Amino acid sequence: MRKETERQIFHLVLGTLLASVILLLGKFYSLALFGTLIVAGIFLSELLHKGIKVQPFHWLIRRLEREKVKPGQGTLTFVLGSFIALVFFEPNIVFLSVLILAFADSFSTIVGRAIGVIKIYNGKTLEGFFGGFLASLFIVLPYLNVYVAVVACLVASLTELLSPVDDNIVIPPLSSLIIYIMTL
Repeated sequence: MRKETERQIFHLVLGTLLASVILLLGKFYSLALFGTLIVAGIFLSELLHKGIKVQPFHWLIRRLEREKVKPGQGTLTFVLGSFIALVFFEPNIVFLSVLILAFADSFSTIVGRAIGVIKIYNGKTLEGFFGGFLASLFIVLPYLNVYVAVVACLVASLTELLSPVDDNIVIPPLSSLIIYIMTL
């Protein structure tokens, strides 16, 4: 459980950093940076997968990555989902969507593993679902009206729970679309 908690804290910090970069650099430079990170990340992942120990990444992957996944997969898909959202939506919207992903994903796992009892789908718990939903809602409420925030965070939490596709890729564009449509 400790490894997964550390992994989720890393996920939360990474998401907060990516969201901040989006606001600070704007669309063009964020896309350039994220594109570069994706290409470099794929290359690095391949090296690590082949057993080449590139420090400090080897240490981080060994310490934080889940078993039986490609090295750095979670980080790569997080940056990819953010990149896709940023291609189609403005930075102020993607900023919120990345925060929603970071908080919903991390807190659903942390809360679910810590106090989750009621299993609802695929080993995930009701307590984890509400933990992720409430954490993401809390973080975006200062920026959005309550209805938009509730819908965006609820859809993100349901996606986290049910999506057959990696939620790191799906949630940023989906949340961005919801926020965009509801704030027109």
